[in-house]
Formats: sequence, C-alpha cells, structure tokens
Amino acid sequence: MATVNYTPPNSLLDFFVSDAFVSLVVGPVGSTKTSAAIMKIAYHAKRMAPCTDGIRRSRCCWVRNTNEQLKDTSIPDFMKWFPPGVAGEWKATDKKFMLRFDDVECEILFRGLDDKNDVRRLLSLQLSFAVLDEFREIDPEIYKALQGRIGRYPDKMLVPPREEWGNDLKGNPIGGCVTDAGQNNAHMWGATNPPDMDTFWEQLLTSPPKNVHVTLQPDALSDQADWLKYLPENYYENLCEGKDEDWVDVYVRNKFGKSLAGKPVFRSFSKPLHVASQELVPIYNSANPLIIGMDVALHPAATLGQLDPTGRLLVYESFAAEGMGALRFVRERLKPVLARRFYGMSYLVVVDPAANTRAQTDERTVLEVLEAEGFNVVTAPTNALQPRISAVDSYLTRVVDGKAGILIDPYHCEDLIAALLSKYRYRMRRTGEIEDKPEKLHPWSDLADSLEYLCLQTDTSGLFNQEPPVAPEIHHVGYMYV
Repeated sequence: MATVNYTPPNSLLDFFVSDAFVSLVVGPVGSTKTSAAIMKIAYHAKRMAPCTDGIRRSRCCWVRNTNEQLKDTSIPDFMKWFPPGVAGEWKATDKKFMLRFDDVECEILFRGLDDKNDVRRLLSLQLSFAVLDEFREIDPEIYKALQGRIGRYPDKMLVPPREEWGNDLKGNPIGGCVTDAGQNNAHMWGATNPPDMDTFWEQLLTSPPKNVHVTLQPDALSDQADWLKYLPENYYENLCEGKDEDWVDVYVRNKFGKSLAGKPVFRSFSKPLHVASQELVPIYNSANPLIIGMDVALHPAATLGQLDPTGRLLVYESFAAEGMGALRFVRERLKPVLARRFYGMSYLVVVDPAANTRAQTDERTVLEVLEAEGFNVVTAPTNALQPRISAVDSYLTRVVDGKAGILIDPYHCEDLIAALLSKYRYRMRRTGEIEDKPEKLHPWSDLADSLEYLCLQTDTSGLFNQEPPVAPEIHHVGYMYV
C-alpha cells in the first residue's frame, strides 16, 4: 500500500525531518514555517557524507519570485538565524552565503526568479538542495526545472563510492550527494501561505505524487496552533480586524484562496479536519450496513460509506466513470471494489430517483438493473438540490465526541476530496456573479452527487431525507359579507 503524502495539522516537525524528494509546508502568516525551512538547510547539510578531505560540502539555492522580495524578506530572515561573521561569510555582490559549522560547509545561493524565462539561469547550477520561499508565487516551470539541478553536488569525485554503500537499483556504485548511510541526500523543500484554488500549486498540494510530502498547518485560531507563544498577544485576533472573510481564510485559517473559476459549494470542508491520516477500516456490524450512494446518469459515480456506532459517517471509497452504462459500471467498477474491500458486509444502494424511469433501450429502469445484479436498492427521498447539499453540510459542521461528523479515507477518495475542496463549485460568470446551481464538471459533480445521496440516506436528524413539502391546492371561492 502506498504512503499517504499528507500529514495532519500541527506537524511542522514532520516537514523539518522529512526525507522526501520534495517537502512542502502550507501555513498561516507568522506560523514559523520560514524559520523551519531555513534550519532545514543546516539539518540536511550536516547529514551529507564527508568529502575525501573530511569536510561535509553541499550547495543550496534559495529561490524567491523577485529580487526585491529576496532582499526585503528572505535574506533578512536567513541572517537572523545565521549572522554574517558568526555563522559564515556573506558576499553581497553574488548574493552568496557560505555557512560553516563543525565539519560543514554549505554554500547558499539566493536567486530571484520571476518567470519561466528565468529557467535558463538554472541550467548550469550544480546543487545539493533547493528551497522555494513563498512557492505559491513561483512559476511552476521553475519548480520543475530545479528538480533536475539538485543532487548533483557533491559528485562522486568529491565523495567516492564506498564498499559498505553498495550499488543502486541500476547497479551503479553509490556515492556523491548521499548521507553517511549512503542514502540519497538530494532534496527540495518550500514554505508558503495557501495558494488559490484551481492553480498548479493547489493541485500539487491536494493530490501530491509519491515523492512529495505535504504538511498543512492548523487554523491559527484553533487550539492546535502551537506557535502562538512566539507571537505578540492577540496577534491573530488583531490581524482579523477589518479584514474580509476570504483574507482571513487564507492568512489566518490556512484555507486555499478563492478560485477565479467559481465558488466551492462546500465551504465548510477542511482537509485537516475531515480527511483521515490513515486508511479507514470498515466495521463489520449488521446494525451498520455499508451504504452506497450512486449517481447513475451518463457519467456514473459511487461513494461508499458507513455510520459508526457513535453516528459519525465514515466514507471509505469513491469512484466515477465516463460514458459508461449502469450495468457495466456495476460489473466492472462497483462489484470488484465490494469483493476486494467489503467482502461479507451487508449493503444498501441509494440511487437518484430518476433511476426509476424506464430506458428506451430495453424498457428496464436502472433500479431494476441493479436489483437484477443482486443489490438491495432504494431511491433517495428527494432529488432537490438544496436538501442534498444541506445533508452534506450537516455532516461537515457536525461534531461527535469532539471529532468531525464525517471522516474521509485519504487513499481511496482523492477525487472526491478534490471535488469538496474546489472542483464542485458554483461557476462564476464573466460579470463576476456566481450562478445559483453547481457547475456540471465531470467527474467532480458526479462524485459530489453520489456523496449527497449517501448523506441523505444516513441523515439521522430527519431534516433532509424526506420529500419536500407539497404546496396545498388553492381553490377560488366567493366572498360573503355578513
């Protein structure tokens, strides 16, 4: 099973000691993430295997989006921790600092890289590490290009292969940019305030590849914000005064910024709160069957969940298909998942009420198709949009025994998580107005619909899982004066 490249809040130490090829931390303003990024240079430099003369040499490139930001913020922050003349030598003309302590020599190059045209300035660099300061403002092409420059210093002439290190997976002797144990010591890391939704950085942070580790710090106004002792009293309370909600969400509550493409439907969703840190294990209990919410339109989707004994909704798996009929979707997608992960459990399928409409092909309803495949099927009590959305919001805002009312599996619900973060949204018109119905964007809207049917069925309040009231008929009657 793959490792989840996501850590729960309050885990800045995990970012600091991460050995991932790329480590990224996202947090509120003033949350000490930049200080951690600075000290991480010394951490990895000290772990570098010594050269033939006994000196642990390394070279790091610190990148900011502009030279002005580099001069005004990055360099002063760095020198606060490593003062020139005490921790090493500073060459202002070259924007180069030579960090020296114990048996370590680490050359830090400060570079302001504005856009993808600056990629050519990286082509000749031979680096050990790279640091992206406020990476949400850095062009993604620079991020990609830097990955090809790290791990190239020191080379195998400076740190020759050792017999105890053996060979790599390709049979080559291990040496160069490695630790004392012969492990790869090439790393890139970065720190930033939350980026906007629907950007390269938001997509990287919400669906990171296997070699990228992401740390999301907690809301600065929560009890989990453990850095408050380093800040003035009421720092964030004063910071929030006079600011709009969107500003506070980004710089204080550590939420992604507003998408220029639209407004997320579920603003209450929080990845640190509603996404588990490990795989969820199904509960084999006849009193709590597996509930399968299904959207069975042209682009079918299913979300599988279960109420635990305390009333929390556990969402185990979610998946969709494009242009696939209900029968094929059930046989090729749903049944294999049930056999693999939920074998022996009792389950109930909840479908869109439209599934009870006969098709023009074989005159069977989707409901009848599902029943023929051996499923116990019911239709959702309503297809009205507002009750469906409210049912999900009810779980997102609910607290059960001090925990979130809904918990989502991080391994098997990646697309659903992306939909809840930003992909399931109200589209923004060119005039700047927001439409009143969510955008039909596949597969995100289909996955959200299937979650809504799941939440409607499991709603224990009785507020949402019922037919909308029907207005009474109005009859014309005459008036009589007495």
